[in-house]
Amino acid sequence: MIGKKRDNLFLKKDFVIGARLHYDRTRQFLALPRCYRKIRTLKDCKKSRIGLALDLLFLFFLHKTFPDNYGPCRLWELDKKGWKFFYGSNYFPHQLARLRNRVQPAEYRILFNDKFLCVLLCKALGIRTPITYGTIDPSQDYRSQLTSWFRTTSAQALIIKPLFGEVGRGIVLATRADDEIVIKSLETSMPLNTYVLSGKSIVQEVLRQDSRMAVFSTFSVNTIRMTTMLTPQGNVININSFLRFGLGESFVDNVGSGGLAVGIDNLTGRLKRYAHDKKWGRYAAHPTTGVVFDNFVMPEWNRICDVAAVVQNHFPFYRLLGLDIALDQNGEPVVIEINSAPDLAALEQIAGPLLQNELVLRAFGEYGLLVSRHQKELYRDLRL
Repeated sequence: MIGKKRDNLFLKKDFVIGARLHYDRTRQFLALPRCYRKIRTLKDCKKSRIGLALDLLFLFFLHKTFPDNYGPCRLWELDKKGWKFFYGSNYFPHQLARLRNRVQPAEYRILFNDKFLCVLLCKALGIRTPITYGTIDPSQDYRSQLTSWFRTTSAQALIIKPLFGEVGRGIVLATRADDEIVIKSLETSMPLNTYVLSGKSIVQEVLRQDSRMAVFSTFSVNTIRMTTMLTPQGNVININSFLRFGLGESFVDNVGSGGLAVGIDNLTGRLKRYAHDKKWGRYAAHPTTGVVFDNFVMPEWNRICDVAAVVQNHFPFYRLLGLDIALDQNGEPVVIEINSAPDLAALEQIAGPLLQNELVLRAFGEYGLLVSRHQKELYRDLRL
């Protein structure tokens, strides 16, 4: 009787998953015209109208992915045979279902999504993070709390991040200005007594970064996004990485908030030729400082990789993480954040197709994460 009930539960779960997958795929099919129109605005894309439409349908039906990676990854420049090396976004229905079921269980995401909880967990594990003062809440006297923290520190700036924020949205700086505390957002500045906190937030000291990292921007703390995976054999692999930095006087390095990102070669730590922005633009040099990206070698690359491996090993129950790592003024790696669902499509846009790396292809195949016939054939050929 118990076994029969258990089987019924599994059948119900499979039905719900299948129904949700069908719903999501139908919704995305209806969004294809919008995707088509957006790509048609790209001046670099010389595909004919019919050719572009056929490409998008080819990706949707045969590669089982929504083709909004066509523009960012400039797939029109590649032979169709090379498209199979692009895994696609972890937000697409087929990919999302496999990732959550095999390597990113939903019940553990709160450990990383809650930034303060994540900091506490890192401290307990001996992982270096920025100096953290605590959290503030709109329902409490957050202005007095910020004033009190400034009295106890010599830091000139504190960063305030939404507790469950994403892509740099809602981040502000609290800075000293003579005897006054000023709050700076990306758009404006205001005295503390007029600042209205929008939601629960974590307050940390702004990291003093390594001068070798500051060549790109002295205003933002420039971070490496390294996406790691713990393989079924218990080895940590670097799926891919990129460096992020702000533009102008922006103190936020996230691409989604106006920053740039450039891919990093996994083995050598060398930057790739182009940086990318959120509007699919490419840059061979930093627009503000003029620093050329191609062949720039990341400082302390091996140490950064070692720290990333240590962090991933601490979380064997969550086998795919996005780590944001900076270098402090002494060249020591510091984990800024841990992300539970790093955007794999953005990673492929900036750093290249994931499945060209045989280690990644093997691990994805062993976990059953591959979604299309083309990807599964790649894995089969690898095993022969």
